[in-house]
Amino acid sequence: MEILKTKEAAELLSVSQTTIKRWAAMFPDFFPKDRLGHYTFSKREISQLNYIKDRINQGEALEGIHLDLTKDNLPRGPLQEKLSPDTDDDPMNKIWSRIGYIEHALDQKANEVVSIQLLQQRAELEDMRVMIKQLSATLETMQKPGSKSLSTYEELHPVAAGRLTSPPRKRGLLRSFFPFL
Repeated sequence: MEILKTKEAAELLSVSQTTIKRWAAMFPDFFPKDRLGHYTFSKREISQLNYIKDRINQGEALEGIHLDLTKDNLPRGPLQEKLSPDTDDDPMNKIWSRIGYIEHALDQKANEVVSIQLLQQRAELEDMRVMIKQLSATLETMQKPGSKSLSTYEELHPVAAGRLTSPPRKRGLLRSFFPFL
């Protein structure tokens, strides 16, 4: 049985390696990583990736695609090999499912934190763009020949002047990691 790496699978399906990794990360039960943290793909997994690609090409969102776990199509991996489908009351099964849930929640929380940071950075960039625009207008006004009375900077741009006079905001160590606090 031939095992393909992410690059080979991407070339076979004519998509980027990033796309393959995104698809595999969306379905971790179907595409587990090896002991080094790399994805490897068998024929069965390549067919699942091809199915995902076809569904996306038909206009379906990645989040809306569901792969089936049937007896013939159980996910491979060290944890799943030890579990049988009829051991719902097994304490180890409950522990593994809880660990999986916690890992998923942690990934989701990390994604939320990154999203919030991106939104804050975008807002800061927009504020800087407005300030640069105001400074540009002020410089143009000052450079015009024959202008008799120049208004003070505070009169022209009160918002920017307020930001320049206020001291920079200090962030604590916790806020540097979690800016939404």
